[in-house]
Amino acid sequence: MIKRLQQKIVIIITLLLAVSVLVVMLAINIVAQSQSVRQLKDRMSAIADQNGIAVRGNIDPYQGEDSAYIDNFSVIINNYNEIVQITFNRDIIVNEDDIIEYVNSALQTQQEFGFLGRYAFLVSNKHSGKIIVFLDATTHNQQTRNLIITTSMIGVAAVILFFLLAVGLSFWLVKPVKETFEGQKRFISNASHELKTPLAVISANADVLEAEIGENKWLGYIHSEASRMSELVNELLFLARIDDKSGHKMVTAEFSLTDTVLQTALPFESRMFEEGKKFDVDAQEGVMLDGDQSAIKHVLTILIDNAVKYSAEKGEISVKLYTKNNKKILEVYNTGVGIKPDKLDKIFERFYREDEARNSKSGGYGLGLSIAYEVVKMHKGTIKAESDYGHWVRFTAMFN
Repeated sequence: MIKRLQQKIVIIITLLLAVSVLVVMLAINIVAQSQSVRQLKDRMSAIADQNGIAVRGNIDPYQGEDSAYIDNFSVIINNYNEIVQITFNRDIIVNEDDIIEYVNSALQTQQEFGFLGRYAFLVSNKHSGKIIVFLDATTHNQQTRNLIITTSMIGVAAVILFFLLAVGLSFWLVKPVKETFEGQKRFISNASHELKTPLAVISANADVLEAEIGENKWLGYIHSEASRMSELVNELLFLARIDDKSGHKMVTAEFSLTDTVLQTALPFESRMFEEGKKFDVDAQEGVMLDGDQSAIKHVLTILIDNAVKYSAEKGEISVKLYTKNNKKILEVYNTGVGIKPDKLDKIFERFYREDEARNSKSGGYGLGLSIAYEVVKMHKGTIKAESDYGHWVRFTAMFN
């Protein structure tokens, strides 16, 4: 739980900062691009005002005096789009066919300003026609590319730095939660151990009284509630041992998952018969699993018992074991009310009960499925729930 919380914190912080960096970098590129385009337009407008002759005073302070004579050529056309005059600046070579193609392309765009290959163009109206100024935009394009590359590298470096900072910050943020959680685990473990003795004494005294005075409904209530409390204590202790990684060691060995399924499921047949429910067990032969057999049996017991409790009256319950794509798949299915779609991702949380009234009646504490989830995860497997609300529910555990 603590690790998942840390991961969420890291992801959220990194995403927020990454988006902020992206917005800043994008703004820088947009502003720089607009300024560069404005400079191009100003320079080309000055050339157009001089009928295609570059003005020497139009100098870029960052490029030197030669910038006033940057490669460009201008074309004056009349109202019939016929070329009247071509003016070249600097020693550039543009043949007539290329000039005609550039002019036609610029006119077809129906834009006042744009880019055609290496040239930027500006169309300016004259009283007798138009003048189109073409200016070499290689430097502009290169500066734009360099700025994009630079800001991208800075952005990536910033995201990596923010990620590392988020990781460090997550440890500091979850420290109080971790301390509280560790204290809660110690309390649950200690309280559970302390409760085992008085529960055993209560049950033993109830047995002695029953032997002396015979069966009594009040003693029956004592036995029933003591049994429920004992079940809760055992589940809490089981979770405490799972949480205490240093103290809980799985007894792993290769065992027959097929036999484990049959041994766990078949004792439920008498209970199914009494409740008038259909019970089907289908276990593929020869399925082996490397893990803790008693823990897997506990998972099976939880899932089958859960299916019995929440199955429909005279409903159907099935347990299946099969292999697919080198995976061992265990399914426990039952008809009944099922689980609401928005609750499917919550049922494996500790102490979560979808319907408080129903679970109180059935005796559940909201720990069984969380235990199943933890045990399956310890075996590097996955478990999920599927349901058609109002009709059925299926739990599927998958192991490598």
